Amino acid sequence: MISVFPNIIKNAISVVKPNQKVIMDMEYLKLITFICFLGTIQGDLIKCPSYGSKTIALEGEHVRIRCKLCNASTPLVLSDLQTNGFSINWFKDISNGDRVELLGKTGRITFEGTSLGFWPAFVNDTGRYSCSVSNRTYNIMSAGTTLNVQKNKGFCRGNIYPFSQYIGKSITLPCPKLEDYSNKENNIKWLKDCKGNVHTGTKYVIRKVEERNAGKYLCLLSLENGGVRYNVTRLLKLTTKESVEPFKPKLVYPVEEQIELKLGEEREFECKAIVGYKMNDYCLLYWDFTNSGNATVHESPERIVIEDNRTSLVRPLVFTRIQAEHLNQPFKCVLDCPETNQIGNIILLERGTSETGPTILLLIIAVAIIIIVSVTYVKFKIYFALCFRDFTSRDETLEDNKEYDAYVLLLKSNETLLSAKEETFALELLPEILEQKFGYRLCIFERDVLPGGASANDILSYINKCRRLIIVLCAESMADDSSMYELMTGLHQALVERLIKPILIEYNPVRDITILPQSLQLILRSNRRVKWRSASLSQNSYFWKKMRYLMPAKHIKASEYCQN
Repeated sequence: MISVFPNIIKNAISVVKPNQKVIMDMEYLKLITFICFLGTIQGDLIKCPSYGSKTIALEGEHVRIRCKLCNASTPLVLSDLQTNGFSINWFKDISNGDRVELLGKTGRITFEGTSLGFWPAFVNDTGRYSCSVSNRTYNIMSAGTTLNVQKNKGFCRGNIYPFSQYIGKSITLPCPKLEDYSNKENNIKWLKDCKGNVHTGTKYVIRKVEERNAGKYLCLLSLENGGVRYNVTRLLKLTTKESVEPFKPKLVYPVEEQIELKLGEEREFECKAIVGYKMNDYCLLYWDFTNSGNATVHESPERIVIEDNRTSLVRPLVFTRIQAEHLNQPFKCVLDCPETNQIGNIILLERGTSETGPTILLLIIAVAIIIIVSVTYVKFKIYFALCFRDFTSRDETLEDNKEYDAYVLLLKSNETLLSAKEETFALELLPEILEQKFGYRLCIFERDVLPGGASANDILSYINKCRRLIIVLCAESMADDSSMYELMTGLHQALVERLIKPILIEYNPVRDITILPQSLQLILRSNRRVKWRSASLSQNSYFWKKMRYLMPAKHIKASEYCQN
């Protein structure tokens, strides 16, 4: 068999370099193997199996078909066969089952090494093509290649190669089936939606896919033949998908549990873990605990539960009888998966021995007591203060060099005369209770200032002798000149110099306080305001208790006021 191919063997041996071991080039070994295979074939024509490949092209574009033999030969081997005396012929099947040989020397259909080229392809080129490799003695026929040339319906229309990727991921878009143009791949242009050029090169890489990247991509290779340029195009379609994070198994129960129970009880605790949207065979769920041969605690078989399209594992831990040795030690539930390892604990406590319950109860009681005391103090603060004064016999009037406890100012109106009731209150009822019942000494302008001695200096000197300034407000109308001077003098002492504390008695309801002086409005909004009501006639009423609270602390003998 070797004698049949002396030239080929001679060429194969000649590639051995003199300074190296005698090792044949692997490609030539392939060549010799294929020739030996041919030498063992009996007969003139060897046919390959009927199956073959399919090529789709668009009318008007260049297309190339490669000669593919049915053995393990490579394009390099076929090229070497052609240079060493083997010829390659192409045939096209015709309707009656025969085939016609293609010349392919010149013109639109050409031979290009081991390939058949169409410059360009037309619809009537559609058919089945095959090639043969032969010398004078042997002939081997390839499997058929079906060429389907489709009507060109316009740019960016034709056979589509689909691709998809999740948003946020990267993708590399190749230009498919351009192996025959490996030396020209860098000239490929990429068009998005067949409009703008977005890339030039073999592959188009999108490092972070966004929704706007979805669409059609046309990779276009332009070739020249006989002074005319022809296109080779491939149309790809990229669809984007919302990124879905892989589900990570999670231990649901227990986490860190403390459970109170009674000794002797029978209890069962279920360890539960969600493992995904389908069964995860690589996850283990089990209980880890110290068991010194005690049959009162054991694991039950694992259960699989499907909830909301998610698969969960459940592993029960059964106590047939709670014993003292089970208390205050962890029973661990372990979820062991390749991507995670999680542990949850259950600690059993004897009911009634937990320190948490009493602590919480004491805290609730303390908060309740604080709230009750606060509300009680706010509501009954005046009563507590008066009782404390009487109990301790506290007296603020000693050794302060003041002659009067309070200066009484009755605001008079220029437009209206005071009624007898208002006069009676200011000049009779007020001093009767405060002076005769509670022992205070009041300075009343109408009563204590002698006629002809009501100069400005006299009024100021009387106010300076007092510890409080009682203002009786009967109406919203402005006071007359004399009352206004007394008011301004007293308010200056009270609000600016802080030498005297004001007490405002609202005898009649004030409907509009905005017509009053600003300083008087401030007192009306303060806690030093007392409202007179018809029920205030009793000396044990709230009105008189607040008056005593606002007046200086002064010891009185009577203790009956502490009782209400």
